[in-house]
Amino acid sequence: MSTHWTAKPFSHRVTLPPRAGAVLAAASLMLLASCSALQPEPTATPLPTATETATATLTPTLTQTSTPTATATNTATATATPVPTDTPTATPTATATATATATLTTTQSSLAANVLVTSTPIVPGGPWPTPDVSQASDHYWLGRPTGPGTTQWASPFYPYASTGQGAYLVHHGADIANPLGTPLYAPADGTVVFAGPDDQVAVGPTTNFFGIPVVIELDRRYRDQPVYVLLGHMSSTTVTPGQHVQRGQQVGAVGSTGIALGPHVHVEVRIGVNDYDHTVNPEFWLEPLAGHGTVAGRVLTADGRHLPEVPLLFYPGPNFNSPRYYAYTYIDGLGLINPDEQWGENFLLSDLPAGDYLVEATVNGKVYRQNVTVQAGKTSWVEIRTED
Repeated sequence: MSTHWTAKPFSHRVTLPPRAGAVLAAASLMLLASCSALQPEPTATPLPTATETATATLTPTLTQTSTPTATATNTATATATPVPTDTPTATPTATATATATATLTTTQSSLAANVLVTSTPIVPGGPWPTPDVSQASDHYWLGRPTGPGTTQWASPFYPYASTGQGAYLVHHGADIANPLGTPLYAPADGTVVFAGPDDQVAVGPTTNFFGIPVVIELDRRYRDQPVYVLLGHMSSTTVTPGQHVQRGQQVGAVGSTGIALGPHVHVEVRIGVNDYDHTVNPEFWLEPLAGHGTVAGRVLTADGRHLPEVPLLFYPGPNFNSPRYYAYTYIDGLGLINPDEQWGENFLLSDLPAGDYLVEATVNGKVYRQNVTVQAGKTSWVEIRTED
């Protein structure tokens, strides 16, 4: 199921009280600093009213209120230099061969509760890839790396191709936060090509970056190219290089080794080459949670140039009167990040409950709106072209 039309500008705007921006910015920094070990399931709590700390707005920049995983997938020169809390020693063993495949039963409901006003202009980048999405197909090949009763949805605060609103370097994966020691499972059948500390071999941009990662080359190939899945920041591994693993087999446990701000698993998908420059959005590969689907799309200028970090609000039906979810378009960084070959997206929001939505994008004071229907287990497409 896909929809594709050019949205027209809409003039509606709501602004925050003068002091709300400072309050929200401070709250966001506190969330980053705390980096909770546990990311609680959000609830369907209504958006704040005008009497609360902040009001929901429909204007450009957004701040996340759910506890972020906030992983610093930075180089060692990042301004915040967290000290790993785990001892980076692998515990390889080939005995973990029979664990049940993780059942995907958890639901995600990322609440878009705070919208921060900003006057920063959105400057168009260069031409963006625009493959014909009518020929595209889904490739949800991966199960969730954590099992039943755990957090299974990725943090919306620091998704693929974002900088966490300027707090970190460009993110090459997705983060799923759980308590230290939570078992991690192979998301698909494949062969382990790396397992253990990365202090001698740079699995990321530098050594000692992912701490204790595991990299699996899938048995399946994508357009005749190998596909690699990396699980990073583990506390320990239960597999060794060369070992064949099956989907649902335990491969390690959640940690915060390497450059990380709290226990979580960093998930990467690499196409063609097993390195940091060949990543794609892993949420285009993780099976949607039961009853949920994905919205992907592009926000471009009229002549097809990329519009980076455009805020998008998602209003669930049937009333479409309150924004509940949010996303941003990717940063301007082709070559550092890569849209899907078939879809050519510059934004993606996964694990949306199936149903009807109104999507709203704000570009330099102009608001564009478009309707979309999310189907469980599928990708729905939205394309917005501005008038400029």
